[in-house]
Amino acid sequence: MAVSSLSPPSHFLALPVEIRELIYQHLLSVDTTKQTSDDGYARYKFDLSLFRTNRQIHDESLHIFRRLYQFVRIQTPWPQAQQHVASEGYVPIICSGQRAATFKNHHMLVDIDTPEFPFTADIHSFVCIVDDLPLFTQMWFYSDLGHSDQLNPHLRLTLIIQDPYVPVGGEPTIPVSLQRRLLKPFSIVKNLYTFDINGPSQQLSKSLEKDVRKAMTAPYDSPEKCLEAADRLKSLGNDALNKGDYREAIRQYEASFLAMHILVKGRRRNIWADAFFHADLKGGIFDGQNGHTVRLLLRIRLVANIVLAYLKLGEAEEARFWGMRTITLFRDAVGGTEDTAMQGFFASKEIGKIYYRTALAKKELGDRGGARELINIAAKYLPGDRIVQEEVGRLALKLG
Repeated sequence: MAVSSLSPPSHFLALPVEIRELIYQHLLSVDTTKQTSDDGYARYKFDLSLFRTNRQIHDESLHIFRRLYQFVRIQTPWPQAQQHVASEGYVPIICSGQRAATFKNHHMLVDIDTPEFPFTADIHSFVCIVDDLPLFTQMWFYSDLGHSDQLNPHLRLTLIIQDPYVPVGGEPTIPVSLQRRLLKPFSIVKNLYTFDINGPSQQLSKSLEKDVRKAMTAPYDSPEKCLEAADRLKSLGNDALNKGDYREAIRQYEASFLAMHILVKGRRRNIWADAFFHADLKGGIFDGQNGHTVRLLLRIRLVANIVLAYLKLGEAEEARFWGMRTITLFRDAVGGTEDTAMQGFFASKEIGKIYYRTALAKKELGDRGGARELINIAAKYLPGDRIVQEEVGRLALKLG
């Protein structure tokens, strides 16, 4: 039934209210309104024509909408904050600018500023949905790590919780379950200049606030712990790969990336906290090694195995994409597009595997010329590999 057809006289209103609520819930649910692209970006597309049908349908459907969606307004003195949050943090923005500045139907205001360096410029606001707050705080977490823990000590965070729908003369209602969704994401935001929570004192959960504050005081996981977790998850991915469970292998490899603060969303990778890993590691399985070097080696090994997993799945285009992205980055890093094997490079064997497996993907896709180019480079990195040499022969140009 089209939304536009719900106008009186209508058989729709003759349905039991429970059935009507199920229909509203379907039309307004996140599954219906949220559109996510292959690269992980999402947007909400609300069809509010339902609210304009008639008074009864307006009131019934609005009640369901408010039950499904709660909003947060975020304001900062930095004009680039919204773009950073949306592009790097994958946070779907509901509205921004003047519309956000005058938005009143939020359950929490997130106010971020720098009391040591007060801004005189305009405040910049944007609105997101409560369920997307973990994306916002995750991006904040990575930003602080990327600044070597020198960002948050200058920031003041104030959270103001409210019931935007409290009737005139009525009491606000802010369930503890909603407070948990509002506050828990901020548990990973650490070492702030100050942090305050305001709102109806009789409604706010003191124990929940205490838990959040305690979590905020816990130190970040060390580079050693992050890299050991990444290595462990890579091993789980290898186990799945060896068992033929290639989807599970890819899932574990992506989790391994995340453990060392590299976020994989579809075909996009966001590499966070480089400065955090620029340290000599102490203790554990990587004792005495440089954190940046260990991380780079793990990244290269993960890509080599992800390319192999996609080849095993018969998804040559995904294998080609993952392989060529790393090859392109590697070419850029060594200063050009001419592929010459770097003798003595600490990850030469893994780089060779990426060239070889990407060559197989190109061959599968019908690009024999591209495959030939890559397999010849792979042979330089893996000079003693019989399988690679056989593939060089199969792809060689035939004369005569």
